[in-house]
Amino acid sequence: MTHSQSGIRETDDDARSAKKPRARWWRVAEPRPPRRTVASAAVTTSVALTVLVAVGTFTHQTVLIPPLAATTAIVTATPASPLAQPRHVLGGHLLSCLVCFAVLALGWHGPWAAALACGAACGLGLVCKVAHPPAMATAVMIMLTEPQATRFVPLLAAGAALLVLVQLVSSRVQREVYPTAWW
Repeated sequence: MTHSQSGIRETDDDARSAKKPRARWWRVAEPRPPRRTVASAAVTTSVALTVLVAVGTFTHQTVLIPPLAATTAIVTATPASPLAQPRHVLGGHLLSCLVCFAVLALGWHGPWAAALACGAACGLGLVCKVAHPPAMATAVMIMLTEPQATRFVPLLAAGAALLVLVQLVSSRVQREVYPTAWW
């Protein structure tokens, strides 16, 4: 029975509310990625992080650090993303290092300095077109732990390069395209 048949008059408000689109935040979630993509990302992530552990064991240094684990997730799960490209991975981490060691050299230390250095690294990353969110974690880590630059920077650069290399090999094995742009 429709409104007109029941004797209930349909108002303009009723008609408008029926046609209103859902709020922007009330959308259906994106579909799950194909199983092959999920399996590939999981295996490649495990291999990449295992390579970092092996390098760390061989060199007696810690190479598996949280920012590189986050980078691995971006590179393996969303390899076509601009944030997953070598320029962003390597450039973002190295720029964060540069900013943080400069801030430390100025004599600023602690969590307040970490927040400021992270903001500066984020802004410079955008200006230099090397924005990479896990690099902000690198910035915070450097500011809070104050590692020796001559040891930390080469290990971070090597770790980031290894992650790119592992994804490159994985994409070639699967006949996929990575990177979409080298620089």
